[in-house]
This record gives sequence, C-alpha cells and structure tokens, in this order.
Amino acid sequence: MTDDQGQNIVEFALLLPVLLYILMGIIQFGFIFAAYITLNNAVREGARWGSIYIYDGARTKTQNDVARNDGLVDRMIQSRGVLNMPARGTNGTNFNTSGGNTLAAASCPAQDPAPIAGWYYGSNGNPDVTICYSLPSGVSDNDPRRGEYLDVQTWYHLQVFIPLLDQFLPDDPAKTSQWIRIPARITVVVN
Repeated sequence: MTDDQGQNIVEFALLLPVLLYILMGIIQFGFIFAAYITLNNAVREGARWGSIYIYDGARTKTQNDVARNDGLVDRMIQSRGVLNMPARGTNGTNFNTSGGNTLAAASCPAQDPAPIAGWYYGSNGNPDVTICYSLPSGVSDNDPRRGEYLDVQTWYHLQVFIPLLDQFLPDDPAKTSQWIRIPARITVVVN
C-alpha cells in the first residue's frame, strides 16, 4: 500500500489543467452568450424606437432620418446593459465616431427588397452600426418613411481570454485574432 500513496496526487496534477481549461471555456462561452442576448435586446429596443419615431414637419426628410437614426443608436446604447459601448460621439472600443453619413445602398446588408438609403455609425472602413431603409412592394417612397422596412445591424467586439480557444472562433476584422465580433440584426416596419 505504501507504493500507491502518491498516485492520486499525480493523477490529479495531470487532470487539473484539462479540467480548468474546460471550466474556463464554459465561462468564456457564457460571456459570449450573455453579450449576444444583451446585444440582440439592445438592437430590438433601438429598432422599436426608430419604428415609432414621430416625423417632424418642420425638418427635411434627411434631417428627420438623421434624428431618427441618432435616437435609435442612443436608445440602443442606453439598453446595452453591462456591455462596454460608449455613447455616440465619443471615441471608444465600439462606437468610434458618430454621424448621419449616407452610404450607397450597396453598403447595406444584402436584402430583398434592395435598400434605398443607408447610414452607418463607426469608423468608415468598419462601421459598428448600419441602418438601412428599403421599400416593400406596394409602398411608395414618402417623407415619414411609413410602411418602409428599417433594417438595423450592429456588432459588439468581445475579447477572448482563453488561450487557444480563439482559433475555433471567427476573428474580428477590426481587431486582433483574440477578439470576436458578435452580430445582431433586426428588420422592422416604420409606423
């Protein structure tokens, strides 16, 4: 019996790194899932606000679009929960710059019907929020955009803290390979 006294400690020492790695992987995927759920709730809240925006007749269509989009992004940031998303107009990890920059319809995500207008928030090469408007069949373009589809797509940048796990996850094109970009997208009808 004296020969077997250290066997349990050796087996435990060999298995402990594997067990800790599995536990840390579970925690990392918990963070990814929590960020995904929070981001989807935030984009839903922002799109809901954008769909019920009250058109101001004293402003032009473009001014109303910019006001709707700014309010949508602000509402989305307010609904972020524990995610680190700085307010619009500040430099930070997720929302680098802000503005109502008009994009070509081709810059919007591929959708049917094709987008007629689009805006983005974030750096020019890699926006963090894309807002697009498109016309469904039977609806004509109008100033308040009633009946048009409002498509909101956003991304959150999350750092992977587990070594070797980042090899199995998609890389964030805006950051290094130890980051992943979590997407959220919703399409609503403007009321």
